[in-house]
Amino acid sequence: MNPEQQRIAIAEACGWHQPLSAEAMKWKEGWTMPEVWWLCPEGVLRMQSDLPDYLSDLNAMHEAEQKMEYWDGYISNLKFICGDPQSEGYSTHKAYRATAAQRAEAFLKTLNLWEGNDKL
Repeated sequence: MNPEQQRIAIAEACGWHQPLSAEAMKWKEGWTMPEVWWLCPEGVLRMQSDLPDYLSDLNAMHEAEQKMEYWDGYISNLKFICGDPQSEGYSTHKAYRATAAQRAEAFLKTLNLWEGNDKL
């Protein structure tokens, strides 16, 4: 998955969604790019650029992690992503220091939202 696909998948998992179809958005002149409009979890219409930057912002990933129900799977995925697969075990210490991008990948893989050849 590319970074924007990851960002959108996490946002959707956290309650963001596109509220209107392209046809429905044509009612307002000047709204020619309906795919950029999103409804945030609080019900406010926002631009796609307002989606949290989950791959760079640890605070945004912390908010996403609060919605996680599968903690055991998430921690296992995070340890695998951060650890050294060549070693005897996976490094818990490295998982504690995971970057926002590593946490985002573990989050998506835990929810089976990761697209690509490298699923766990």
